[in-house]
Amino acid sequence: MSSLPSKILNWGFRRYVRRFVRKNFNAVRVAGHEHLIGLPARPIVCFINHPGWWDPMTGVLMTDLLFPGRIFAAPMDVEALRSYPILERLGFFPVERDTASGAKEFLRTSRELLRNPQTILWLTPAGRFHDIRQPARFMNGLSHLIDSEFSGTALPMAIEYTFWNERSSELLVRFGSPVACSALSAERDTRTLELEQALAETQASLAGLAIARNPAAFTTLSVGRAGVGGLYDLWRRLAAGMRGQKFQDRHQNEPVLPVGSVHGELT
Repeated sequence: MSSLPSKILNWGFRRYVRRFVRKNFNAVRVAGHEHLIGLPARPIVCFINHPGWWDPMTGVLMTDLLFPGRIFAAPMDVEALRSYPILERLGFFPVERDTASGAKEFLRTSRELLRNPQTILWLTPAGRFHDIRQPARFMNGLSHLIDSEFSGTALPMAIEYTFWNERSSELLVRFGSPVACSALSAERDTRTLELEQALAETQASLAGLAIARNPAAFTTLSVGRAGVGGLYDLWRRLAAGMRGQKFQDRHQNEPVLPVGSVHGELT
């Protein structure tokens, strides 16, 4: 069971991530969260594409907003984790890349974590950065963890960071349908292709939504900074005042759904 200091540290880190994301993104928008309703009380492996540096924080944020009762876990390169050792207390664990011993340790640690039904393990199975419109080949780690006997949930999730109408970019997320693990192939290479296809379909769906640029296609969980700032926004503020109107810094006003009303898993 987690100690009280660890719980406080995790609570503080998740609040920090919320503030940091609001500072750097125009909005956090999620599609497909209906796939989260009614997930069984079993461990989750959420496998995602890898579009950028923000991906680990996006995993932390989604855990905080949509899986608040879950224990966050994610692998991180051993050298990077040495530079930020506190992250180990927040759910990140070291992985030595490109070695057989590193692969074995990754599987050992992941399987141990997945013994806890409250674990949500975040993985980027391609192991490299790639665009959302670029389906990537997976390494073998995911198909070693997920097979037809896996009793947890395998959940594809796509991420995109893109600019729409404001000066800051959008953080867009789409969840795909949970993988029917019992129907996965017994042959590992074929199973890898099946998991690749599940994520590729989720990526393609999100890419289409990103191109359409329609906030109504998403649930908006939070909004950050808007407007241009400086003299331009000062002029807009004065002009609105002279017209007797309230100044609106956003180019497009939109509703934000309170986080507490967004239901992920049902308990």
